[in-house]
Amino acid sequence: MDLTGKKLIFLGGSGLDACAIRRAKELGVTTIVANRFDEDRSPAKRIADEAWKVDFSDIDGMVEKIRENHVDGIFIGWTDSHLPHYVKICEKAGLPCCGTEEQFDILSNNKGRFKQKCREYGVPTPYEYPLDISLAREVLDTVRYPVLVKPADESGSRGIRRCDTEEELVSYYKELYEHSASKKIVVEQYIDSDKEIYIHYTVQDGRCSLSAAFMKQKPAGEGKVASSAILHVFPSSYIDLYRRTAEPAVIRMFEGLGLKNCLVNIQGFIRDGQFYFYESGLRMGGEQFYVFADVLNGVNALDMMIEYSVTGRMTCGDAAAHDDPKFRKPCVNYYITLKSGVITSVSGIEEVEKMPQVLQSAVFKKPGMEISRTNSLDRVIFRLHVMDDTQEALARTLEKISHTLCILDQDGNEMQVERLSFDRALEMLRNS
Repeated sequence: MDLTGKKLIFLGGSGLDACAIRRAKELGVTTIVANRFDEDRSPAKRIADEAWKVDFSDIDGMVEKIRENHVDGIFIGWTDSHLPHYVKICEKAGLPCCGTEEQFDILSNNKGRFKQKCREYGVPTPYEYPLDISLAREVLDTVRYPVLVKPADESGSRGIRRCDTEEELVSYYKELYEHSASKKIVVEQYIDSDKEIYIHYTVQDGRCSLSAAFMKQKPAGEGKVASSAILHVFPSSYIDLYRRTAEPAVIRMFEGLGLKNCLVNIQGFIRDGQFYFYESGLRMGGEQFYVFADVLNGVNALDMMIEYSVTGRMTCGDAAAHDDPKFRKPCVNYYITLKSGVITSVSGIEEVEKMPQVLQSAVFKKPGMEISRTNSLDRVIFRLHVMDDTQEALARTLEKISHTLCILDQDGNEMQVERLSFDRALEMLRNS
């Protein structure tokens, strides 16, 4: 595939965008990062061919600049808050767009609408309580505890909390409401399970193909609710169960929503053989499953989305023909998650990146940055794609990576939230 001469805008500037920019440049694309940040807050600008300091919420201004520079497309990226701007710019500039405003609202930006759509199509989902800021007594009296409370306009596990009493629910609801842009807060049934699954589809010319499925593993001692991941483990051992039970309804929902050419994912819990899906995303997935799928199955969803962004077509691969979510080798996204403190010194990452088992690395933090105690991915400094021949070999590799890295805080203390041992890594791999 030769895309030489095509121009592509990236609205984000994170380490994830940097990975996509490097690949787009390999395909001959001229890359542009367009946002209002300087390079220190938008590191992808350092490697892009062009860097625009613009406010992309100014739709008319963006469209004018796109036409002046003969831009061919905009890459969808990884950030939900960018999607409303992305779809409006694409529509007004006449550029390829992988979804409609309605589709993005249901599948990325409005958790309540997503679950309503799940119920419409028979996709299993946790029960949601119809609470609003009035906190009506007649609704509060129906709540069965514990419940999960979370903002409808956040992703990456931000703001999610378990509430065990009415006092906790009311207090946290008011706190979230005060800081929420949309003023939409979700209160739903708490599913008591540590089995959390993420399922990814590639939709090509309206055909839904199951591309990957993985399980989230949390650091030891972090509790059961919404803690940051330490491993995403591929493939999930629950793929066959999912295909027998929930997948037909999920595909009917995607087809009913009219998805055409895109990547879409759903997240949920498994309890007693039952799936409960609570969230979705019509965008690139942060774990970048295609890094593994490219090596193991010969199909690269990133290439397909880059091509679609600048041509309006997906011709560089056939997902339905080549996808196999039951990867023949064990793979993980290893999130180097940190304790709170100021990052003072980092060593070992160069040695880790040279390991043949490490297929890709992304950097999110650097020395001098402060890490806060949160349950989101904001605590991650590195995200590594790691693959090995067997679970035992992969566990040994993860142990080696963990003990090669040294990340110190202002007091000289190691910041990794958990240093992995062989036994601990193997336990997580076998429980996925």
